[in-house]
Amino acid sequence: MLDLVVGGPDMSGTSTQIKFIIDYFKSIGKRVKDITGTEIDALFHAEIFNEYNSDYINLREFLNDKNVSDERKKEFIYKANDLLLGLSSKPDLRIASMCKNDITSYIDPDKADVWIMEEPVRRGAGQTNRTLEQNRSKFNSELEPMSAAFCHQVYRSDEFYRFRKILRERDKIIIRSRSEESVCYQIFDRKVLQNGMSRSIYIRLPGNKIAFSNPPTHIFIACSNNMDNEKYVEMKLKRGEGRALDDHENNVDYQVLVNRRYSSDWIDELYKDACEKYGSKMPEITKFDMFAGKDEIKEQMLSKLKGILGV
Repeated sequence: MLDLVVGGPDMSGTSTQIKFIIDYFKSIGKRVKDITGTEIDALFHAEIFNEYNSDYINLREFLNDKNVSDERKKEFIYKANDLLLGLSSKPDLRIASMCKNDITSYIDPDKADVWIMEEPVRRGAGQTNRTLEQNRSKFNSELEPMSAAFCHQVYRSDEFYRFRKILRERDKIIIRSRSEESVCYQIFDRKVLQNGMSRSIYIRLPGNKIAFSNPPTHIFIACSNNMDNEKYVEMKLKRGEGRALDDHENNVDYQVLVNRRYSSDWIDELYKDACEKYGSKMPEITKFDMFAGKDEIKEQMLSKLKGILGV
């Protein structure tokens, strides 16, 4: 089993890194399916929608296919919303899962060799994180890492039981954009994060207990040993051009703290303690220089990945 997390501070290039890992697996003939996104994105992979999903890695690819008529695209969207809203089905809110039961829409985990996931998810409590917790200034509020930590732990239970538990049991390859390693954003710091959560409470939250009891096998972290406020601002101006930045990305002191936790032994020691507490195996953590060129990071990550896979 390979459960690989690609993480790091904001602007570290996680999305780009996930993409070239996907491309690598496709190049060696692995079947890849992407369940990142909303509830409808996950539903797209359900068995009842095989007539739509069989040739596509995700819903976006299907909707962007110019060879598929608008009528057929609308047909899928209507049927998916029917399941979520209960327009003609009972019970309603028949969301997707890889568990065969009478309240969810079944996704066959054997449909792919490699499954792509993300945190925060864009469904359930993850949607709350992406909308509210990362953008509190838009709601006349301030950063509240305690609230964010509670939200994160909720979807960790949800996503684990609906998807990741089954994938791990089936010995699938899981590639995740971030995971519980984002603890770097939420734990108390005397200078920068005075309203953060204590480490001991964080580890004991139900969803985080599940996460640390079933941690990734490997974590790739792009970070920097040489990050200060000036360097982060410079990077933000360059990499954030043309995109709307959230409160986390705009908070320079916060980002420098988060990077320091990723790049130091802080994150390694937290995993060691949490995994020891729950009797799980600590993931192998590999760190890469986030200021290296994209091609260099790609070469280094793929080389490490091939070593893990034994190819």
